[in-house]
Amino acid sequence: FQQNMLQDVVRTSLYRRAVFENGVDFRGKVVVDVGCGSGILSFFAAQAGARKVYAIEASRAADDARMLVRGNGLESVITVVHGKVEDVELPEECDIIISEPMGTLLVNERMIESFVIARDRFMRKSADGSGIAPGCNMFPSRSTIYLAPFCDESLFAEQYNKTLFFAQNEFHGV
Repeated sequence: FQQNMLQDVVRTSLYRRAVFENGVDFRGKVVVDVGCGSGILSFFAAQAGARKVYAIEASRAADDARMLVRGNGLESVITVVHGKVEDVELPEECDIIISEPMGTLLVNERMIESFVIARDRFMRKSADGSGIAPGCNMFPSRSTIYLAPFCDESLFAEQYNKTLFFAQNEFHGV
């Protein structure tokens, strides 16, 4: 599962570049990594000088991330929190939220919702409570969807044949 992100050199390198080119945003700050998976974005934040990183992961990958944190001697900086963003509690508010919430067309993995919930729950608020405090950021903070129509006969046939399964009136006598 995490192998896809780690092997996607373009995507991972762009995240690393975004963190390091915006290092001033990370230095001395509290960061929340939503859906940390292996923790790679948490490591980038720590390398960029984050004071504390809370790496939140709902799946068993949290155990692997915890092992990687320990193996890299970063237990004092990165804390892996096993649970859903909607359910966990953190001991402090954060300045930065980082995540790889894209999926297909921003919605496939349903991470956008968790990304926004993390903002609302954990990010430091402005003094008047009207929004996010100055100096707080989300990575990424925006996205663009490009869509282009195309035709792929074999893909169409594959998907169409899958739908035929549900046209059956009987399945194994049921």
